[in-house]
Amino acid sequence: MDNKTKRELFQEIEQALGTVKFGSVEIYVSDDRVTQITVRKITKTSIDINEPQEISQTGRQPKTFTIRARLQRLGEQ
Repeated sequence: MDNKTKRELFQEIEQALGTVKFGSVEIYVSDDRVTQITVRKITKTSIDINEPQEISQTGRQPKTFTIRARLQRLGEQ
C-alpha cells in the first residue's frame, strides 16, 4: 500500500461520505495508520413477504410466487 498525504486521506474520506445517503463509513486504523476505508450502503425497502409477488425474468413469462420466511428456534420442529 502506498503512502498518502493527510490531504489525500481526507479527500478519500470525504469522497466516501459523499457516496452514502443511508449507511456508514468505517475507518480502520492499525499501528497509527489508516489501513482501510469501508463504505456500507443501506437500501431502504418495504414489502409484505406474505403477499404474492410477480417477478418478470428476461425472455421468460412472469412467475407468481409467495415469499415465506420462517425462523426456527432450537428444539422447534
